[in-house]
Order: sequence, then structure tokens, then C-alpha cells
Amino acid sequence: MVAAAFTSTLIFKGDNGRVLHVRATVSDVAAAYWIFPDGNAFITLPGDSNYALQDVIVVTGGTDTTNSELYVNGLNSGLVVDHKSNLNTANFRQFIQNPIKFKAGALVRLIQRA
Repeated sequence: MVAAAFTSTLIFKGDNGRVLHVRATVSDVAAAYWIFPDGNAFITLPGDSNYALQDVIVVTGGTDTTNSELYVNGLNSGLVVDHKSNLNTANFRQFIQNPIKFKAGALVRLIQRA
């Protein structure tokens, strides 16, 4: 199949009430990182509070990759973002009911898998 790049939005909420909406471009190529607006392949969360990943919204999804692994501070967290379960048309996305908490200043990356 031909890779079909897509976009995604990650929504983080801090213990201080601050909400971050972070857009990403996803190339739909296995072993490639998600790319964020500043051109980096990672997000550095603000150091003012702990943050929880409350939602991942995938627009359309790709054809060559089905999920992405979540890395925190350079280590594989063991968590997998399923692209189809997090489509913008899905009523119950993966992290809405079970947010994932990160320490202040954490470095977050997502790498695509077939």
C-alpha cells in the first residue's frame, strides 16, 4: 500500500487546570516519529505542573501503520496508541476514560508501527 500521511491532536491537561492541544503530522511510515509544529519529533511538557494525556484524536489514519508506541523521557512506556480506536469519528477513544499522567517537564515521543 501507499503511505497516507495524516494529522493528529494530543490533548494534555495539567494538574493546574491548563489544557494543551498539540497537533502532529504523522507520515504513516513504520519506525518514523510523529512530527510536532516546531519541527521536533517530541513534545516537552511544561515544567509548571504534571500533565495527563486525556485524548488522542487521529484524523483519517494511515494505510501502512496501525499504531504508535509512546516513549517518555527516551524510554518505551509500554503504551500503544491504536490509530483506528482514536479516529476523530470514534465515540470512545483510548485515553478519554483512562488518561495517562506525566511528570512536569517530561519529553514525550510517538513512533509509528505497522
